Amino acid sequence: MATYVFFHREFVGKNWPIVGDRYRGFESLIEEFKKLGAAVFEPEEVDENLLLKVHTEKFLEEQSKNWYYRGAKLTVGGVVKACELVWKEKGNAVVFSVAAGHHAGRNHAWGGTYLNCAGTALVRLRELGLRRIALIDTDAHHGDGDRDVLFGDRNALHICFCWNNIVEDGGTKICVRVSDVDGDEEYLERVLDTFGIIEKFEPEMILHFFGHDTHKYDYGSLGLSEEFFPKLAKEIKNLADEICEGRYVLIDGGGANREVGMKIWREIVKILLS
Repeated sequence: MATYVFFHREFVGKNWPIVGDRYRGFESLIEEFKKLGAAVFEPEEVDENLLLKVHTEKFLEEQSKNWYYRGAKLTVGGVVKACELVWKEKGNAVVFSVAAGHHAGRNHAWGGTYLNCAGTALVRLRELGLRRIALIDTDAHHGDGDRDVLFGDRNALHICFCWNNIVEDGGTKICVRVSDVDGDEEYLERVLDTFGIIEKFEPEMILHFFGHDTHKYDYGSLGLSEEFFPKLAKEIKNLADEICEGRYVLIDGGGANREVGMKIWREIVKILLS
């Protein structure tokens, strides 16, 4: 089973909104991934016509004026291509990201993410025949943009680990409170408690907005350790292996701590390759 990694050299050396230059020094890590056997790709910009199926024309016109717009388009392009490969060829993928993600709704965005990844990828996957997807969000903050884009689509299960306990949209849009967790084990238990819901939903792919801003030394700290993140990825990889033929795509979500990012992604890619 193949593991795909998407990373663009232009992500290095710029002070991206919220996360800064978190990929400084990552070129050496990408070379490690190649030696381990991962298939590494440099993403291309997402097609504007695909973005228009998720965002309004006025919103995109406004976003296109910002210096980080190309980075956002490269990120979404990477997510779309990763999902295409995983859908067609099976396997799993990691997409490193800047300026795009879970806070981008149809006509609004904030928090360092200015184009929507999950909704855009889902449009393309539906064109390829996928019907049901599960989106898991373990970033420190609520994925309000993803919720906006996916709400009303009951073939898209969205489970967001954030601040409140909410179930809506016929049980397909769920928030799980983790703001009060006491360390790694309790957070992981709350994730594992949702596995029955995911299994019953029978997704054909799992998409994971994988933030490490929850690390104890990052801006959204929930007191989590470096060891937590590979454990989390392993549990969800195992779930994907059981219920959707291993189709699992991780998007690097929030988190500005470069040292933490280097350490956890090295271990996560090893797990995905195993």
